[in-house]
Amino acid sequence: MQMPEVVMPRLDAGMQSGKIVEWLKKEGEFVKRGEPIVVVEGEKTTFEIEAPESGVLGKILVTAGNDVPVAQPIAVIGELESVPPTSPQPQPDQTKSQPPARQPVPSERIIASPAARRLAQEHGVDIARVKGTGPGGRITSEDILAVAKQKSEQTTTFVKKYQPAILKSVKLQGIRKSVAERLSFSARTAVATTLTMEVDASELVKLKNREGHISFTALVVKAVAKALERHQAVNSTIDGEEVIIYSDVNVCVAMHTDQGLVAPVIRGANQKSARNVDAEIRELSRKARENQLALEELTGGTFTVTNLGAQDVETFTPIINPPQCAILGLGRIAYKPFASGEQETTRPATTLTLVFDHRIVDGVPAARFLIDVRKGLEEPESLL
Repeated sequence: MQMPEVVMPRLDAGMQSGKIVEWLKKEGEFVKRGEPIVVVEGEKTTFEIEAPESGVLGKILVTAGNDVPVAQPIAVIGELESVPPTSPQPQPDQTKSQPPARQPVPSERIIASPAARRLAQEHGVDIARVKGTGPGGRITSEDILAVAKQKSEQTTTFVKKYQPAILKSVKLQGIRKSVAERLSFSARTAVATTLTMEVDASELVKLKNREGHISFTALVVKAVAKALERHQAVNSTIDGEEVIIYSDVNVCVAMHTDQGLVAPVIRGANQKSARNVDAEIRELSRKARENQLALEELTGGTFTVTNLGAQDVETFTPIINPPQCAILGLGRIAYKPFASGEQETTRPATTLTLVFDHRIVDGVPAARFLIDVRKGLEEPESLL
């Protein structure tokens, strides 16, 4: 039977090795299963390794102060019966005539199949420490796999012991799964580039105070729609080796729901007033909360606007909603210092963040688009 090995565990995916700090037990001492026997220093912390089985610490393979690769054996636990009983200490005159006891050095050639040797190398198993079960003690592939499994189970048990407690597990499905897949696809394919620009929101605040019911999001959607008419390359997508520029200006508005993130579409937003856009956003928001959005209200968008200002967010970097070319993030409106000549005052301002696919649009055209959006927001009367 293969004697249990104590191996260097992997505490996290990035751990490559550990350093032996101190052995808590000596060779020949009895150890219980689960009892700490050695202190190890990892990349992030110092921890104790416990005995995988009860028995006698038969052999320490790595002394204190040395680094050990993950999954490499550092000690062997022997069976209690295999350790000879303690004998009385010899008298001084006896030690002169008897040489010190030495560990026998195995001289037998290791008999193993080529497949077993290959598996031992792949799994990091010391083939010299494996007891063969084949004819004549030949080491087989099954012997190697059994030792590798034992090492893996020991490491898994050790790691599980120190994992954080799980409150619950929620299956990734429905809208949340769809959002995850789309955003992952966007992150893998688009060459996302980010531009930010501050906007003087003084006139926006005045208009909001006067009109009352019109949301900042609606005004941003309208400003974006007007700018897309002038900067058509931003109102596009890429299909293989072709850039497709849309004639329709359909602006999506990102909305949070209990089921996940949705982005219903304001079709022909460039042809609607900010008041009409606001009314449509309110209706789509109601449908989103009640999970009543129709398929046609979720498809056909050419650009997306997302607003986290209500959540007190200053700036953020949204992910492009595929297959669109760009997305605009709107932060909160807050009073900020403003200097005009020698005069210093405060004024309401917000930050726009444009993330665009650099495969389709270069930095300067994207910046010019953003400038036009800013101009529309700083002169909001034209949006009504």
